[in-house]
Amino acid sequence: MPMMKKPAKDKLREAYRCYPRAVREFFRNDGLDGGASLSFYMVLAMFPGLLALISLLTLTGTSESGTEWMLEVLHLALAPNGETLSGESKQLLETAEQLLDTLAEHAAGTTLAIIAGSLGALWSTSAYVGAFGRSMNRLYGAVEGRPQWKRRPQMFLITLLIMFLAVITMVLLVASGSVAQALGNVFGLGDSFVTIFNLAKPPALLVVFLLVLALLYYYTPNVKRPRFQWFSPGTITAMIILGLSMAGFSIYLSNFANYSATYGAIGGVIVLIIACWVSNIALILGALVDIEFIRLRQLRTGMPSAEEVQLPLRDSTLVAKKSLSNYRDLVQAQEIRIQHGGDPLQDMGVDPEGKTKRKAKLAPIVLVAAAAWAASRWATKKSLQNQASEKTD
Repeated sequence: MPMMKKPAKDKLREAYRCYPRAVREFFRNDGLDGGASLSFYMVLAMFPGLLALISLLTLTGTSESGTEWMLEVLHLALAPNGETLSGESKQLLETAEQLLDTLAEHAAGTTLAIIAGSLGALWSTSAYVGAFGRSMNRLYGAVEGRPQWKRRPQMFLITLLIMFLAVITMVLLVASGSVAQALGNVFGLGDSFVTIFNLAKPPALLVVFLLVLALLYYYTPNVKRPRFQWFSPGTITAMIILGLSMAGFSIYLSNFANYSATYGAIGGVIVLIIACWVSNIALILGALVDIEFIRLRQLRTGMPSAEEVQLPLRDSTLVAKKSLSNYRDLVQAQEIRIQHGGDPLQDMGVDPEGKTKRKAKLAPIVLVAAAAWAASRWATKKSLQNQASEKTD
């Protein structure tokens, strides 16, 4: 238990230290490789996800205006100042336009076919959400204990909720003029409500984006966080890093990149993969910031969270099964070694939990300690000899 309350300045200093520690944890956990693996799943999930989104927009009658809005947002991201696109940016926008037109053609059909196709695409898209959950488990140091039959439907429900939020947001944005005018007439505000509604668009997008991040951070890992935080340090950090990185990436594409000269027609695909990689790096950094703030709160209450945060698992069904299978593999390996002439007594030295490796890592420390002890012993002996010679003189 803490002995005394710290002043606000010290608490702010402790909170500030969470950010550099999150960066260090990012590299300790090979965050660049983690972002690359998530980018693979994001690219695989992007096309089914867009197909599901356009199919759901088709049901609401806003598919055409929705695709136009997505292209406008992409154009604004690539050229924030409204300048004419060229080079890599232009190629990326053309590739996105062709992709959306093709997906819009496949999204057409009867209502039943659209719903069936949307559900199938959402199931494929949930693979990214599952991969994100596994990445979060590694960051928390948690074991995945949820069975596949339980975990996969959970990831599908999270994906369905995220897609539902995206559809509702896009419908309100692309149909904001008529919707706002109708609401304004209902409440007697007229055109002034339309102006207020248009001003509320950017904050609404930010709020929805933060909600999606909060859903991913809270529900995908196999740990029970203390509470659901919509506006957490991690979600806000991820949003800021993502915005700055995308702005810098668009400047890089407009002025320095030349992927089309190197990769030809697939230059736009390479740009898309890099954009996914940068985005996932921002998401991982945001998750680590949340983890460090959880660690800080636990340390302030005296919990032993210096190495790992102390959070209970959501489900531990598979933990015992995994331990049993690991032990079974170890026993089978030992049997093979003994059958081929290995010493049975050496089995006593086998350490399945890795304690032998930890002892091996202590060897350099022991050598340094021994060298320091020998140096201090030699210095003490030399000092005694000097004192004895001074007394003799």
